[in-house]
Amino acid sequence: MKITHVVTIAATAAALLVTSASTQAQGLAVAASGQKTVKLSDKVSKNQFNWLSSAPGETINGTAEGIAGSFTFDPKKPTSLKGTVSCQVATMKTGNETRDGHLKSPTWLDAAKYPAISFTIASVSDVKVNRNQMTGKAVGTFTMHGVTKPMTIPFSLQYIDASAQTRERAPGDLVMVTAEFTVSLKDFNVAGRQGLIGSKVGETIKISAKLFGSTGL
Repeated sequence: MKITHVVTIAATAAALLVTSASTQAQGLAVAASGQKTVKLSDKVSKNQFNWLSSAPGETINGTAEGIAGSFTFDPKKPTSLKGTVSCQVATMKTGNETRDGHLKSPTWLDAAKYPAISFTIASVSDVKVNRNQMTGKAVGTFTMHGVTKPMTIPFSLQYIDASAQTRERAPGDLVMVTAEFTVSLKDFNVAGRQGLIGSKVGETIKISAKLFGSTGL
């Protein structure tokens, strides 16, 4: 390979690295700046977790509501994102009242003893910005059934500056977050009735989150 080709390849690689770093480091293209506190609220839109248990003997689609939480970050410094999101086990539904009762019983999630499931964001990584949207990985701890484990969750976030139109929903700037991840029941000591996990209940649960909040609440 000629020296000129080596130099050209090296220069191209360096340019790509600089461009990538710039893309990841830049702030959102919004008017807002400075530290913002975003509070989750159904006033903006319905906050909800949808979850899926898939096993050879049965597929269960469920929801979880009772969602609360907040996070802080500077739109011009997206990597500053931190916060906590939680949902109430008592609000979980599967479309079958008897099964819902089993789900919340001491044999499974034990809603009375462990009423909330939560995720606390300590930092974010792999942030990429496209105008008023960002993607990244939220690094933190997930707590369920009295057990706390480190977890990294990919997410996307959209930030909308306040306007006459947005104020019809809620005051302040609006933020929308989506995420998808899986949770292993074994990791959180959820045993259930003997023989059901792996046959009628999935060993891992797929979760998708749709979260909505405002800086003005």
